[in-house]
Amino acid sequence: MELALVGQLRPRLLIPPPLAVVGGFRIAELVALALCDKADRVTIYVEGRDLGLPLALGRYCRLELRYGEIPPDVPRIDVSVAPYLLRAGSVDCEGVRADLGLGGGVLRECKPLETYADLVANNVDVMRSAIARLKELGVDLLRGEAGGVVKGEAVIWGKTHEYTYVVGPAVIGPESEVLPFSYIRQGTALYYGVRARDEVKNSIVDAYTYKEHHGYLGDSYVSAFVNFGAGTTVSNLKNTLGPIRPSYSNRHYAKLGPVIGEFVKTAIGTLIYGGKYIGPLSHVYGLVDTDVPPLVIYRDGEIRAMDGAKIPQLLERDLSRFGLGQKAAEYLKALEELTATTDK
Repeated sequence: MELALVGQLRPRLLIPPPLAVVGGFRIAELVALALCDKADRVTIYVEGRDLGLPLALGRYCRLELRYGEIPPDVPRIDVSVAPYLLRAGSVDCEGVRADLGLGGGVLRECKPLETYADLVANNVDVMRSAIARLKELGVDLLRGEAGGVVKGEAVIWGKTHEYTYVVGPAVIGPESEVLPFSYIRQGTALYYGVRARDEVKNSIVDAYTYKEHHGYLGDSYVSAFVNFGAGTTVSNLKNTLGPIRPSYSNRHYAKLGPVIGEFVKTAIGTLIYGGKYIGPLSHVYGLVDTDVPPLVIYRDGEIRAMDGAKIPQLLERDLSRFGLGQKAAEYLKALEELTATTDK
C-alpha cells in the first residue's frame, strides 16, 4: 500500500513533520501500525530530505519511506490527522479528512494536530492507542532490560536501570536508557538512543538526545541530537495556573513546556519558561524566558548569531557520534532551507 504524508507542524524544525514523534512513535510509523497486518508492505512518501533517522518499528511493520517528490496518483494524508488513524480507518477532524479504505465508521471527535504543542497535549491518548495496537498485533512490549519498578503499561525496548520508577503509559525505545535514580512519569517517550535521568513527565524526546543529569523535563517536545547541561529545568505551568499561549499556536494549554529543536545545547543551570521555542542548533545559557531563533547563542536575554563558518563542523561532530557523519551535508541544507523561511 502506498500513501503520502503531507503538511506542516509549527514551529518549523529540521526533521520532516511525518517523522515527528507522538505517542512514542513517528507519525509515519503510527500510520504503518494501523496497516501492518492489512498490507504486505506500507510505503509512505515524505516531502523532505532523508536525514538518516532511525525507526523503532522496523522489525514489526514492513515500512518503507521514500523521500522527495510525491507521485501525483498517490493518496495524500495530512500529518495533522494521521495519528488518529490508529483509532479509526477514516477520520474527519474539523474538515481535514483521511481514509485508509478499511471500512468502518468515521472518527469525527478530533481536532487537527497543527503544532508540536498539540502533539504533546495529545501524546498520552495516542500512546495508549499505539500500545493497544501493539498488543493486538501480538508484539512484545518488554524486549529490553527492565530494572527498577514499572507501573502500568509501558513499552520497554531499551533499558531501565535499577533504582528507577516508570509509570505508564510510557515508551522507552530501542537503545534508550533510563539512568539510575530517575522518575519517568506518564506519557514519556524516549524514542531511540535517548539517555534520561531524574524526572521526565509527558515529554516527547526524539533520537540521540541526552539528558543525563538532574533537572525536570515536563510536557515538552525535544527533537533529535539535543544535549541538556546539568541542572537544566523547564517550566510547564504558570504561577497563575492560567493558560500558556505559545507564539506559534492559536490555542492555549494548561501545561506546556518548551519545543526544542535539533542540535540545541543547554548550559549547566539553564532554566526554560513554558511554551517557549528554541530553534535548531542554538546554544542557550541562563534564564530562557523568550523564544530563541535557530543558529544563535542566547545568554540571559542577549542573542548573538552563531559563527556561520563553524556550523558545518558542529554538525559533523554531533552526527559522527551516532554514525551519521555522512548526512552532515543534508542537515546543512535543511538548516539553510529552514532559516530562509520566516514561518517558524
